[in-house]
Amino acid sequence: MKKEIAKNDKYEIYVDQIRNRFYIKLIGFWQDPSEVPDYLEDHKKGLGFLSPGFTLLADNRDMKTPKTEIFEIHGQALQMVNDAGIGKLAVVVDQAIIKIASGRVTREAGIEETTGQFNDIKEAEDWLDGKDV
Repeated sequence: MKKEIAKNDKYEIYVDQIRNRFYIKLIGFWQDPSEVPDYLEDHKKGLGFLSPGFTLLADNRDMKTPKTEIFEIHGQALQMVNDAGIGKLAVVVDQAIIKIASGRVTREAGIEETTGQFNDIKEAEDWLDGKDV
């Protein structure tokens, strides 16, 4: 069962301790890190419920292309995830520009090898669960 960590007009974070999974949904256009002052703290809070080897599902379908300053905060969040011992990351995207941006951030965080990009949530969940997709 998913536990809500944070929910606002910019992002939603949930964890499922039974599945050992972190869920994040990014929403809209973020102009400045000051719009999301608790973003990194919410990541830290969510990661505290999970064990190393956890999986992460990032729903980026409602995200708009971020400004450079925002890439930095996403990179910091992914570094936290990497340091906490992520197993696999599934990114759900439906826009080419977001796919490119997501690829850049995961590459810079050093988790590109364990990241998959998908067009829908079900396919991403199946991949994280180890099913053939």
